[in-house]
Amino acid sequence: MFNYLHQVVRFPVVSSQYSLKKKNIFVYLSSLGLLLLVINVIMGCNHQSSSIPIESSLLTVDTVEMVQQGIEKSRQGNYEAAVDDFNQVLAQNPQDINAYFNRGFAYSSLGQFEQALADFTKVLKLDPQMVQAYVNRGNVYLQLGEDEKAISDYEKALKINPNDAFAQNNLGLAHLNSGSPELAKIDFTQAVTIDPLYGEAYYNRGLALLDLGETKKAIADFQKAAEIWEEMGEQTASEAALAEINALKANN
Repeated sequence: MFNYLHQVVRFPVVSSQYSLKKKNIFVYLSSLGLLLLVINVIMGCNHQSSSIPIESSLLTVDTVEMVQQGIEKSRQGNYEAAVDDFNQVLAQNPQDINAYFNRGFAYSSLGQFEQALADFTKVLKLDPQMVQAYVNRGNVYLQLGEDEKAISDYEKALKINPNDAFAQNNLGLAHLNSGSPELAKIDFTQAVTIDPLYGEAYYNRGLALLDLGETKKAIADFQKAAEIWEEMGEQTASEAALAEINALKANN
């Protein structure tokens, strides 16, 4: 089993300030108004883990256990300690793809973006088909304002897995940030086609529609996002979408 933390850009809670600050994507990237890059879940894929216990005359640790320990520390927000765990694994097994991926996540969460890029790039050298490494590296490029590189990584992820709604949504964010709302609209539409309950993608498409002057359609998307989040119990996100609607109606 291939274990890793998956970081995704989520976009549910922003204010109507977007229309004034659309060139700064990091004004409005958030997860329930709190986090930019979020831990989603420990996921599995059909990939043989390279995390195996390695015997050493200098140091012997169970690298599987150490990777899991690092993942748990990352989930708790203790990223520096997580990096230390992954460093120990890599000292014994420099080809451990799990450790590189999760260390990349921890580095990005610490704002150490160059180190994160290096780790995700290493992962892709070890496994050029790993979709989430492209997505996560794209997220880092997006944070650095390197929209074209982010777009390239999301497109590579989608070439491998066209049904990845996260990658499709994030591609839309990159297009939106680079001043291409029409392309972003297409991306977000594809994301909700893949996942009809993807509240963030509806919300994001609403923002793209605002850029295109399609206010009524934007309101409909914000309403759809609010309904989905309400059903999922994400009350804060739902209220933010409804606040966006109220602000638009008040200005018209």
